[in-house]
Amino acid sequence: MKKLLLIAVLFSFTALFAEQANASKYSIDQDKVDVLFENADEAQFNIFTEAEAGHPKLVPQKVDGKDPMVAILLDFFVGGLGVHRFYLGTKTMTGVGYILTCGGIFGVMPLVDLIVLAVNYEDISPYVDNPSFFMW
Repeated sequence: MKKLLLIAVLFSFTALFAEQANASKYSIDQDKVDVLFENADEAQFNIFTEAEAGHPKLVPQKVDGKDPMVAILLDFFVGGLGVHRFYLGTKTMTGVGYILTCGGIFGVMPLVDLIVLAVNYEDISPYVDNPSFFMW
């Protein structure tokens, strides 16, 4: 068994070094790269250009600088403390309510908020600066 493991390790190192040897054949001409960047149009660097033109629902709406993905991630990781609600601009008492009810009615509220934010990913404007305890 030890011999088989040793052979596997040797083959992996051999493959790794062979790959690095082939990679050293490539070079980058920095002058050509600089010319490409100078001649490039700003629209080419916008990752949502195609989505905005053909599929507007693929691009989430940022409401007052609030990104829906950030709100979803905050809800997923620290939703029991109501941090996602603070990010969306709710009042302080809502966060206190989350904490006093053991993470929003024992974790039910952050789960529902997560589902609501994920379903309404394209437009989270009804949930920004929403003062109510129940976001929906």
